[in-house]
Amino acid sequence: MEYGLFKLDKYLKVVDIFSKWAQTVQLFSWGEPILNKSFVEMIRYTSQKPHKIRTITTVNLNATNDEQIKGLLTSNLDALHVSIDGVTQEVYEKYRVGGNLETVLNNLKKLIAAKKLYKSSTKIQWDFIVMKQNEHQIEEAKKMASDFGVPLQIFSAAIHLKKDTFVPIKELMDTYGEWLPDDPRYQTYTEDRTKLKRTMKLCKSPWLETMVNWNGDVFPCSSVHIEEKDRMGNIFEQDFEDIWNGQKYVAARKELLGKPNSVNTICHTCRKK
Repeated sequence: MEYGLFKLDKYLKVVDIFSKWAQTVQLFSWGEPILNKSFVEMIRYTSQKPHKIRTITTVNLNATNDEQIKGLLTSNLDALHVSIDGVTQEVYEKYRVGGNLETVLNNLKKLIAAKKLYKSSTKIQWDFIVMKQNEHQIEEAKKMASDFGVPLQIFSAAIHLKKDTFVPIKELMDTYGEWLPDDPRYQTYTEDRTKLKRTMKLCKSPWLETMVNWNGDVFPCSSVHIEEKDRMGNIFEQDFEDIWNGQKYVAARKELLGKPNSVNTICHTCRKK
């Protein structure tokens, strides 16, 4: 499936559909949300009357402007996470290729100033993914976040969020292992790097959440989002209740509960891994 931007009219239809169920809408997935020129309007429509649904987004702040910053802080957005994975340009650009740290930090300052100016209740948080190339900068990042007056959330890197779901970890380490930190406190995997340190006893995603792509394709979670064979249906072609209670979703839930089922889904692949 091709990548694309959610059109405003399509997005509004999705919010209308989910408004009687949704408690939170996360407006991000595998791209930079603020590249969508309708992004602020999308947040407003979701978070303000009549829907008043909690909204969260994650941005990298490389490409924004003063008007958009004002919009974000006056839209009733609940939480705004800013991804900054380094405190020097040399380290930052290793993962955020083409990104400019000075631009990002200046935009973060503008966000914080706008929050004060408009007395916004939006929570601003700095997200830092720990990798081999930046693990030595964690303490400096903590200090900078404190100086900015925002909390710092540290995440441990995984080798590949999508392939990690269905490809054996051993096969991925040769390509992606160089990104993993050495410090055991931030290791996602066991010491021999053959399996995850923590695994879920029961994935609850097929009961609690759903992911809607820009073209209307529905997936059980955001780890899988582009393969047509893995989609549960399409919200512009079917009623969502028919998708939610359809064969694929029911089979996925049965698989996770260890019950017999006859329809193969991505949840079968993920559980077996």
